[in-house]
Amino acid sequence: MFLKIVLLLTVIFQIFAAIVSLKLTKKTKYNLSWIFISLCFASLLMRMVLEALPFYFDVQPTYYRMLYVWLGVSSATFFAVGLVLISKIFNYMDKMEKEKRAAEKRYLSVVVQTEELERKRLAKDLHDGLGPLLSNVKMSVSVLKKQKPNKFSKEVLDNMDNVILESIKSIKDISNNLSPHVLENFGLEKAISNFLQKVNATKSHKIEYLSNLKGLRIDPSIEAVMYRVLCELVNNTVKHAKASKIYVNLQNDVYSVTLDYRDNCKGFEMNRLDVSEEKGSGLHNIYSRVISLKCKIDFISVPGKGTEVKIQIPFSNED
Repeated sequence: MFLKIVLLLTVIFQIFAAIVSLKLTKKTKYNLSWIFISLCFASLLMRMVLEALPFYFDVQPTYYRMLYVWLGVSSATFFAVGLVLISKIFNYMDKMEKEKRAAEKRYLSVVVQTEELERKRLAKDLHDGLGPLLSNVKMSVSVLKKQKPNKFSKEVLDNMDNVILESIKSIKDISNNLSPHVLENFGLEKAISNFLQKVNATKSHKIEYLSNLKGLRIDPSIEAVMYRVLCELVNNTVKHAKASKIYVNLQNDVYSVTLDYRDNCKGFEMNRLDVSEEKGSGLHNIYSRVISLKCKIDFISVPGKGTEVKIQIPFSNED
């Protein structure tokens, strides 16, 4: 009785395996290797049914002995051929994975470029549209101040003049942050230097900056992304990292440009963080931007020993 139950369960499992293999055949785009493996499962199922028949019915195994042998031969043959050809499935899966990653990189690259174009448009609209209007208002206030107003009017006009000056300065700063003219006109090296000088002027952090680019220009889209990444790294350090020193090293060799960013913050455990998966985080945004340009990025952080981010920009991006 126990053997009958075991045989019945085995047949059920074989039926289930055969059904699953047939469904997977469609998912593998009817790959020849998986077709052979599916035929193997079907042959094994039929062989198992023939093996179980004498336990449930008055049937002698001698009636179908040759069929049983041929099913065994065919299942072994199908399985062997399937294993030989199964490399095609793995090649197909690898190809699909590479195409998926390439599509993701193309998508990210388009997003970054579109974002940069939009930044430039907004900066131009602020600088060429609102800027002149405020300058015109300031000129009008200056004319009114020359008309010898009374004390109260003079205070009001002086206050208006100061507010307009502050507004013009704010628009220039916002426009420059959206699309730094230094980056566009003089390149990455000068733009980073200009930005770090502004941060240094606050005296909140000691910043050391080294570079050997000597005015070398690289692809504008890469320059824009690298500048944004550096700004975000510095802002993260200033706001959250509790660091006192920042080191920025921008180096050029024969094959690439490398940006090495370090600080002496409290650090964190890297094994608790996957920057490629932590969507919405600052580190993930940095990672996505860099990877979209087919550049290499490494995060290194140890509790109590600070954080280092190294970005390598190859001159050839054909991979």
